Amino acid sequence: MVRWELFKLIHQRRTFLGLGAAAVVPILFLVAVRITREGPPPGEAPFAAQLLSNGLVIPLITLAFGSVVLLPLLTVLVAGDAIAGEVSAGTLKTVLGRSVGRSGLFWAKAAAVEVYALCVVVVFVGVGMLAGWLAVGFEPLAGLGGTPISVGEGIALTWASAGLVALPLLALAAFAVFLSSVIHNSVASVVGGVVLILLLQLVSTLGLGGLLDPYLLTNQFSAWLNLMRDPIDWAPIVRAAWVSLLWATISFLAAWAVFVRRDVLS
Repeated sequence: MVRWELFKLIHQRRTFLGLGAAAVVPILFLVAVRITREGPPPGEAPFAAQLLSNGLVIPLITLAFGSVVLLPLLTVLVAGDAIAGEVSAGTLKTVLGRSVGRSGLFWAKAAAVEVYALCVVVVFVGVGMLAGWLAVGFEPLAGLGGTPISVGEGIALTWASAGLVALPLLALAAFAVFLSSVIHNSVASVVGGVVLILLLQLVSTLGLGGLLDPYLLTNQFSAWLNLMRDPIDWAPIVRAAWVSLLWATISFLAAWAVFVRRDVLS
């Protein structure tokens, strides 16, 4: 069932749009930097001072900016359509008419969406790293605390950072699947996921979260920066892992409860 859901996913236009955007954006950023010979101010982006001389910085800066809006948007673009798209097309009732249990179908769709979210991060970081290497080459990094990071360690830490960013993305995908199960409207589900991210970012920026601020989903996207410190600050990293897991678990269980009980009329 998971293979079939993945097969359907890779034949959808929005899947290619999402992965295509994840591949194009790092290249456009690199081209803009090479043309203007300027990047973001050092105070606004990590490693910005090394941008023009070290290609390994490209995936790190694009990851920092992309995790704010772009990656969440590309994730909910597909996750919000997981169930609502079947309802809109009138195919969900046909699928359930076969010897397929609702729970099995739901978790297969959930797994396919999570695989897509992971692919978005892999393409985004992988293309940025390849483009940076071809354009400038790799040099040792200066960590956020000033400690040198070798090229090999920098590559490993970049992929570890991508994995940390993927955790809240997976949780966001789960929330979009929940909206897709409840609303049965792809556009509303996608917009709902984007609104959640923007709202949580606004709450955090204005300092309205109070004691809950460290546990907002959007604040987990920046936990990867702690990998670039010496010594590594593990507390935000561990918190990002369990907070993302909690968000994903609650969202998926709520979506599953709705999906297995709701009448399918089309």
